[in-house]
Amino acid sequence: MKYRIALPPLLAVAMITAAGCGAATDLSDARPANGEAGPVPIDVDGDGYGDLPISGVLGDPEDGDSYVGVLLGGEDGLSPERSVILTATDLDLPGSPTLEGVLDTGDLDGDGHTDLIVTTDDDDGYLVLGGPEGPTGPAIPLSWLSSDIERGLFAVSLAVGDMDGDGHTDVAFLDHIQGGPIDERESLYHRGPFDAEGEPAETRDLPLPEDIWDAELAAFDADGDAYQDLILINGRDESPATDLILRSGPDGPAEEVVGQTPLSHTRASGDVDGDGIADLLIGISGIPNNEPGYEHELRPGYVDTLLGSEGYLDAEPIRLDRDGEGMPGDAEDGDGFGKELLVGDVDGDGYDDVVSVGGPVYSYEEIFLLLGGPEGLRGTGSGPVNGPTSEEGTFGPHSLMDYNGDGYDDLLLSTGFPSRIGTSAEYALYLGGPDGFSDEPDTIFDTTDL
Repeated sequence: MKYRIALPPLLAVAMITAAGCGAATDLSDARPANGEAGPVPIDVDGDGYGDLPISGVLGDPEDGDSYVGVLLGGEDGLSPERSVILTATDLDLPGSPTLEGVLDTGDLDGDGHTDLIVTTDDDDGYLVLGGPEGPTGPAIPLSWLSSDIERGLFAVSLAVGDMDGDGHTDVAFLDHIQGGPIDERESLYHRGPFDAEGEPAETRDLPLPEDIWDAELAAFDADGDAYQDLILINGRDESPATDLILRSGPDGPAEEVVGQTPLSHTRASGDVDGDGIADLLIGISGIPNNEPGYEHELRPGYVDTLLGSEGYLDAEPIRLDRDGEGMPGDAEDGDGFGKELLVGDVDGDGYDDVVSVGGPVYSYEEIFLLLGGPEGLRGTGSGPVNGPTSEEGTFGPHSLMDYNGDGYDDLLLSTGFPSRIGTSAEYALYLGGPDGFSDEPDTIFDTTDL
């Protein structure tokens, strides 16, 4: 199955790994290409409001038509009443395959509208173009997203961003057989813009280090310049691991190996001290392995800030845990604080803030807002956001984006894994504001009855 490691922004969209693997934050949706504050907007219809890519099944879950689409943002945030959904028939796909979902997003053709990269159950990939009315068909086949490898073993990772600084969206592409060594992989750099047939301006090999296994790519602003850099996320189970950072330049990505990140469960990029230079945020959940017999290794979770102005890989970590100033409650072994990170400007003060999620093992019981400022991150000074309950599953972090256009980034939670394809989901939207998030969600909705 094609998948993209980790979270929203997804991709996208924020995407999460399949069950059994440690979740990894998707940095390509955490920062824009030019290093400015705030998350990369997903704006399919180009109206200035953030949009939510979705996928699911119409009608009966067993034999209904699969679809991809978006919920369009507006002054009242997100609403299923502003949905645009497209089936395989709408997209004019041959053979009526099952749509597995939105693999990634980005303005590939440079028209100012976010496009969707979608996949099907026959291991083919397509480009669905955005436009004033939202996503539209027919879908454009992407030859580099097709494979004849046995389904279930073929894995794809994309990093989407401007990696050569020319103002166009590029795609770094890595596929492999799960569990296979680097010589069984293909890694390519597709330089944008992409034309009406989905072809990039140029395609060339993307050399990667050879001593890696089961790694995934994500775009990452390593130094606040005009080039999106790459982070090579190493395969991991629940245990923390280091990741390799590859610097980009005028000739594209991976021109230089910058170094390795500290051990982490998750990582994100953001300018939390407002100096215009990207900082590296590292999350350690305190849960090294969820299997029986590892209870003695539990530790309190924490979030480390490595300031870009000090050369983040050499900087002294600024650590924040639940015992930190302004943080509610007490740090406890295995509290899961820092297991997931989302970045955006929630209170509109120009400093990036961080949403850190806590809870034992795979649960997301508490959601903390860590505010940015001249000295970096600090606690909220108020109680954590507690996600609502649902019969569809546990609410977890999905994205941090301005969905109602008021200048404050909003927190979106969703049930289950956002990349679990073919299922509907329930969502809870907490609007951002000068005082952070409200105690209760502004809107709760699901995609069951679209």
